[in-house]
Amino acid sequence: MLSAGTLHQWARKLWNFDRPYRHAGRELGTGTQIGISLGVALANKGSGRLVVDLQPDGDLMYDAGALWMAAKYQIPLLIVMYNNRAYYNDWNHQIVMARTRGTDLNRAHIGMDLFGPAPDFAGLARSMGWWAEGPIENADDLQPALERAVAQVKTGKPALVDAVTQHR
Repeated sequence: MLSAGTLHQWARKLWNFDRPYRHAGRELGTGTQIGISLGVALANKGSGRLVVDLQPDGDLMYDAGALWMAAKYQIPLLIVMYNNRAYYNDWNHQIVMARTRGTDLNRAHIGMDLFGPAPDFAGLARSMGWWAEGPIENADDLQPALERAVAQVKTGKPALVDAVTQHR
């Protein structure tokens, strides 16, 4: 089941949501997706359902401590990081505002990018007791990593795969 978020409806094109438990609903805003996902995974613990969170990088930056909670209480959850290394919704807003105000577009990234240094979400998750892999930048490496992560979740452990996506 998909716990939160649909990657702007892309998941709905690829995933069958024919039962109410297949998707808990959309995220509520900044920093909410990990909390919703933990709640959904906890509610489904022991059900045999694989709970997946397509987790945006910027959103997790607001509540990275939630990773510790999942490890402490062995909440089986698969997080697939949607890591574009940016708070891109806000960045895009800054671009729109710069155009509107006639200011320098090259400054819109300030406080919006997540690189230089890029957060190591897999390292962060491991430091909190998760099984984790990444960052994965080659699409050919993603499926084997996901298979390893699913195997971990099926044993009752939380797992995270940090998939780096197009920077936009």
